[in-house]
Formats: sequence, C-alpha cells, structure tokens
Amino acid sequence: MGDERRWTAALLEHETVVRAFLEECEAVAPADWQRAPAPGKWSPAAVSLHVCRAYELGRDAIGGGPGMRLLVPPAAAWFAGKLLLPFLLATKRFPRGANAPAEVVPDLAEARLLLQDVAAARLVDVSQQAAIALRHAADEYPAARVTHAFFGALNAHAALRMLS
Repeated sequence: MGDERRWTAALLEHETVVRAFLEECEAVAPADWQRAPAPGKWSPAAVSLHVCRAYELGRDAIGGGPGMRLLVPPAAAWFAGKLLLPFLLATKRFPRGANAPAEVVPDLAEARLLLQDVAAARLVDVSQQAAIALRHAADEYPAARVTHAFFGALNAHAALRMLS
C-alpha cells in the first residue's frame, strides 16, 4: 500500500476510534464518571486522562520532546515492535490488565477534578494536535521516532496507529 494510502487509512482509523471513545465517555452517567468499576481500577475520568496523556506524549515526543523510558531490554523491544505490535494493531486488542507506562498513568488527583465535557474537549484537541504532528513528522522528518516503553522506537505512522 502506498504511503499516502497508509496515512489516509491510519487517519481515518484515528478519527473513528476517537469518536467512538468520546461516545463511550458521553454514555457514562455523571454519577459514575468518578467511580472506579472495581478496586484498583481507574474511573472513566482517569481512563480519559490516561488517553489524553498518551496523545500529549506522542505529540510532544515526535517533536523532539521526551518519550517513554524503555522498560524492556532493547532486543525485547525490537522483537515486540516488529512482531507483537503489528499483531496487536491488526487485531485491535491489547492484553487486559497490562500496566500502563508511568509517563501516561493518570494523576488521580487531577482525574478527580476532570469534568466530562472538559475531558472530551481536551481529547478532541490533543488527538487532533497529535495526528497533525505525527503526519507532519512523517513528511518532514521521516527518521523521527517516538519511544514506547515496551515496543521501542516507533515511526510516526506506527505511533499514530498505537495511539488509535
């Protein structure tokens, strides 16, 4: 598939996924927005903050800001990035219960103050900013990478797919 077609598909997937996530957030009753579904789990507000932080990190890292700290040996990251990540992206399934890297763990105090409409607006803004920054980097700085804690260095296209 040509590069432009790959990007068109990735951007469409991104828009679809963000829209679906926003619909899920809107469906949460206001009384449940701050309620974790089980002990040790995140509330919908915290999950929304996690997603926003992931987009913020992707946007900033592709522009030269800090990425994630690699949590696995480089060889394991290479293996995971080349073999596991394509499978996860194709199936659109990530392992349940996997720990989030520290850089995108939501601050629970901040999450407790996060209103649903504010979270939605923040996600719309930051997801658009990230998509634009990643697409721009792919065109202007093709060697730019975003480091993921488990998958290693991701090019802009893979980073957008991962965020989606």
